[in-house]
Amino acid sequence: MKRRSRKEMTADDIIRRYQSGYRDFPGVIVEGDTFTQQKLARANFDGATLTKCTFDRGNLAQANLNASNLRQSSFKRADLSKAILTGADFRGASLQAANLSGADLRWANLEGVNLSGANISGANFDGANLKNANLKDTNPGKLWWKANLQEAKLDGATLPDGTIFGQATVSKVE
Repeated sequence: MKRRSRKEMTADDIIRRYQSGYRDFPGVIVEGDTFTQQKLARANFDGATLTKCTFDRGNLAQANLNASNLRQSSFKRADLSKAILTGADFRGASLQAANLSGADLRWANLEGVNLSGANISGANFDGANLKNANLKDTNPGKLWWKANLQEAKLDGATLPDGTIFGQATVSKVE
């Protein structure tokens, strides 16, 4: 039997601890596990590695995922409202129809991420990388313009001034 490091946990370990009132999981490592429909609101996952995990329809409202590696994870229809996602790496992840309202996504890497149908109103994208991200049918909120939108898919996105992009793609101008 392979022995796990202190930081390696399973989704069941975290869920069980959370349900008993524990909220601090900084630097935890979980790979390829499922948190579907689980309540993890206000949990602290600062600097965690949660790759290839499924958080679909879960509640992570006001959770701290600062500087976390969330590559290839799924957050479809998850509640990440007011979550701290500063510097998080979402490459290869899906945030389709997720609630990111009021979330702090400053300096997050959302390259190639599917945000279609997500509620991102009031989210802070200052310095975020949205290259090749799919923002179709989203409301990007007030600070989207500070993000890197090189080659981002904006078809169906509603901009703060009410403009709706139709089949538009932003490309790098040389």
